[in-house]
Amino acid sequence: METAGEMHRYERILTKDLWKKLVSEEEARRHLWKLKFGEAGFSCRKCQSSKYWEHHSKTELRTCRSCGTQHRVRAGTIFEHSKLPLLKWFEALYFVMQDKRGVSCLQLKRMLGLSSMGTAWLMLMKIRKALSDRDAHYQLDGVIELDGAYFVKDPELVAKGYEVLNKKKAVFVAVEQKQWVDDKGRTKSRAGFAKVYMDENLTETKESAEKFIKQSIKLKATLKTDGKLKNLSRKSDAKALSGDRKLTEEHLPWVHKFISNAKTWILGTHHGRIESKYLRYYLAEYTYRFNRRHDPNSLFYRALSACVLSAPMRAHALTGNA
Repeated sequence: METAGEMHRYERILTKDLWKKLVSEEEARRHLWKLKFGEAGFSCRKCQSSKYWEHHSKTELRTCRSCGTQHRVRAGTIFEHSKLPLLKWFEALYFVMQDKRGVSCLQLKRMLGLSSMGTAWLMLMKIRKALSDRDAHYQLDGVIELDGAYFVKDPELVAKGYEVLNKKKAVFVAVEQKQWVDDKGRTKSRAGFAKVYMDENLTETKESAEKFIKQSIKLKATLKTDGKLKNLSRKSDAKALSGDRKLTEEHLPWVHKFISNAKTWILGTHHGRIESKYLRYYLAEYTYRFNRRHDPNSLFYRALSACVLSAPMRAHALTGNA
């Protein structure tokens, strides 16, 4: 499994240059072919030939010249079951990535000129699922701050009739604590990569913490936790914080900033109106942007690669409705 530090190189591009390149549906298709198969734009899954025929009437189809196997540009990606133009998808992905606040469902509907909220919601959820799948491949290393958090109802919004995080849902958050030296030789701390975990029982237990640690944190990493997680199987630096703000800022500064900012984002961009069963996907979006915040010009292509690598998913698989 890859660690957070083992990141691949992605194309970096300024916004003004991105939309000079993506001016048509044809260009969007060309980008997707190259992302799937490299510069050649094609590699037959059956015979590995790079030669193909294109079809004027079926523009998203390429046929292998050697064996006749047909390939569709959307196949095996999150775009597979969608009838929306690829350019609409690319625009949606850009809006999700271009600002740390992301974009709400209503905003996306207006920006893309979509006919329904349902379409905008499904696009965003598929993108979030792809981002979640991508970050699942990385493990944290070094010094790791680990703590649990509860995302709860907002009383004011509940009073107005909104379904706001309608269950008290436990989330574990881990953030790498990095050290660096400034120009004056002073050692300082900053946040590295982060990961978020929620178990099926939605509870903050030792068992769920152990599962999270096994999946997401390398064996040689050093854990820093609060007193509630002091008896973990992995050796950890556990301190009873008892709500003391100064102790918290000294011992677990970055994980608590991450949690606080994530809650602010949910209440700000999304006005707290998130059903609890979808919370993991919203947090996956927030975490993905957080982990790549120092390289904003590559965010679009990183996210697009995640959408290509993530398996296709229909609406009922996300909603749980048959």
